[in-house]
Amino acid sequence: MDTSETPRRQLRNSHLENVQNLSTPIRIPPSPMLKTLGMGTGVSVYRLDRSPRLGQIRSPWAVKKILKNTLAKKDKLFDERIVYEADILRKLKHPNIVGYRGIVKSIDGTNNLALEMCTTSLGSILEERHDENLGPLPAKHTFKMIMDIAHALDFLHTEAKLLHGDLKSFNVLVKGEFEICKLCDFGVSLPLDDKGEINFQKNPQLNYVGTGLWSPPEIVDEAEIIDSKADIFSFGLVIYETLALVPPHFGTVAELADETEIDDDEVSKENIEQDPAMDSHDHEDDDDDAADEEDTELDDTKENDDEFSLADLESAYGTRPPLPVAFQLSDDYNCIVELFYLCTNALSEDRPSARTIWQCCENNAANITTSLE
Repeated sequence: MDTSETPRRQLRNSHLENVQNLSTPIRIPPSPMLKTLGMGTGVSVYRLDRSPRLGQIRSPWAVKKILKNTLAKKDKLFDERIVYEADILRKLKHPNIVGYRGIVKSIDGTNNLALEMCTTSLGSILEERHDENLGPLPAKHTFKMIMDIAHALDFLHTEAKLLHGDLKSFNVLVKGEFEICKLCDFGVSLPLDDKGEINFQKNPQLNYVGTGLWSPPEIVDEAEIIDSKADIFSFGLVIYETLALVPPHFGTVAELADETEIDDDEVSKENIEQDPAMDSHDHEDDDDDAADEEDTELDDTKENDDEFSLADLESAYGTRPPLPVAFQLSDDYNCIVELFYLCTNALSEDRPSARTIWQCCENNAANITTSLE
């Protein structure tokens, strides 16, 4: 008789297999009946309140569903990403990575991903602080986020052999008052080889998707080989977000747009001053035409401003954005600012590994905790 597994262990393993089975029998109500937690490209995340079982209250889940307008396009991409993400999350067991709960097919045949539910996302917290002019995220919260996500990335890069590939503030989930932070959204993650690299030339089927604003320079430069440090650059930009309260490069573009608007005004004034004096009667006769021309010029200016902003934004991809001068950071932020600069070095070899980051934080934890009390 094989005694390697006790009946209890066999029962537990059987239960885990059922939980992780792709056909987990969970009923997902229609989207209008669910509370929206967040939205992403082609998908929305909803809160699913589960009914009690055997008198026991069950925790709510977060459910990722494909948007109706995305389904209308009959594009299978997002459905494939949900299945791909589910397959990854089923294998990831780490306290700083969002927990997998199941995957369920809707009546229309599309897949829904059920996940552990957290309180909110870091991106939502930063948006609220920006709207209410509350200033940078408190240093103690940023420090906690850096520690937790660095632990998650270290696990991903060294044990799971995965590149997250889309690090940004909205993919960092927060429970309570920063009791714990968790990494989420693995729909575009990529496998790392034994060297911790991705060779796109040898693996043409692999494609870095990510989000342009958070992309590292090696992606912008279309390098043939990248490594786990690509995630570290994006992580540095998440640290930037906690200080600036806006996505990377947005502040720079806004400043440049303001400068350009001032210059345009000055040019317009010079043109008026150099233009010969015109008969006031001619102006009165041409009031309607002038108004139409003015409207056209305003529309053209708006279009040009939009083009300028977009072009300038794209040209900033893969660079280190300057920290805003509006906020006077206290000494509590010194370690955080230093990590921002280290993580966003242009060369990947000059960036710290995730393990180095959390070890550095742990070594300085006593000093930082004391300064924040």
